[in-house]
Amino acid sequence: MAATLITTDAPGCRETVIDGVNGFQVQVRDAEALAAAMGRSIPQPELIEKMGRASRSVAEERFDVHKIYQVIFLKMGLSESMHSGERPGQ
Repeated sequence: MAATLITTDAPGCRETVIDGVNGFQVQVRDAEALAAAMGRSIPQPELIEKMGRASRSVAEERFDVHKIYQVIFLKMGLSESMHSGERPGQ
């Protein structure tokens, strides 16, 4: 099941949506903008499907745990072998 994301332009939320690609961003506490965003997608099931597929791609690219681990280990100066579950000294 696909879904159009509608979120606020607030830290932690805004990173999940590329406005107009996989959903819509609205200003915090703007009920009219929220209703308008909902109104844009509800009558367009093809838009919901398209944005749902885009959301999956965005999530896989930005939030894949393996990619995040790689960045963390690189920043910490740790080796890839630790990422694979191997213990130091093995």
